[in-house]
Amino acid sequence: MVRNHRRTAAIQEASAILSDCVRRQLIIPRDAPILGIDVGEDFLDLAIVTPNRARLSYHRLPLEGIAKPVATSIGDRIAAGPPIDLRGGVALVDSPRAPRDVDCSGPKMIARRDAPSGRLIDTALRDLLRRESKGTISMFPTPRAEYFAGCIANSTCKPHLRAIGEELLASVIKVRSRKTDGPIPGGTFTRFMLAGFGVFPALEELGVCVCEAYPDLMMRLWSEGELLPPKKLRGEALRVRASICARLARIVGVREFRIPTTLDEADAAVLALSAAASSIAGALIELHCPAEGRFAVAFARTLTR
Repeated sequence: MVRNHRRTAAIQEASAILSDCVRRQLIIPRDAPILGIDVGEDFLDLAIVTPNRARLSYHRLPLEGIAKPVATSIGDRIAAGPPIDLRGGVALVDSPRAPRDVDCSGPKMIARRDAPSGRLIDTALRDLLRRESKGTISMFPTPRAEYFAGCIANSTCKPHLRAIGEELLASVIKVRSRKTDGPIPGGTFTRFMLAGFGVFPALEELGVCVCEAYPDLMMRLWSEGELLPPKKLRGEALRVRASICARLARIVGVREFRIPTTLDEADAAVLALSAAASSIAGALIELHCPAEGRFAVAFARTLTR
């Protein structure tokens, strides 16, 4: 009886989580540009498919020296990159929108009441993949706001990352006037997400619909069963990823296509190209949790349910 009760409680909890995260088809207008953005601490790597789907271009934008307000400053740099109007476009960004205990549904980030131990989007994504592709995904948990407060307060934090965090997270963290030294609890691997937090409002100011996405997931969904080498095997990893991007470009009908020459370019390209290809098949799915934002998954075929 105890075991059955626990199983029932777990099912009810999962159902409640999924009910708070809406799944729907993401439709991209045929004349809308599609952006894939790989986020780094110092640069944004953009891959942009033009509205007529004839060309894919790459743009590397530096983040150093951004001004306040940071969203407008980042948006100005993004708009200055491609010679096309981005308004009405769709962007897939390799970064979460906010810390997992922060509500980003309003104009300003606020502390999230009864924040879950893990993101609802992540739970919904795992359920979606299990149902539709019988696959799993390993995701590094999005840290809480306090982790980013520690990053900002550390003397090694880069000025542009500190500027983004201090402005966008001002209502949910206590900005420390004194800088600290020593290691950051949790390490610096996810510190790049501070840059990502600035990208979402920057694109929205430009009139772009923005979704979070995982490049490696898109690579796997469009790999046709080919093993995806880990990125530490840089040469082989780039070769396989570039091959997947080239196949996607053919599916979309991109005539002006350059093979990505870096892993960052490949990640940006697969986001833009898989969204374009999946949209053609009516298989581009959006998971929407108001407090956490939107997440896009580009399946290669329409879903069975």
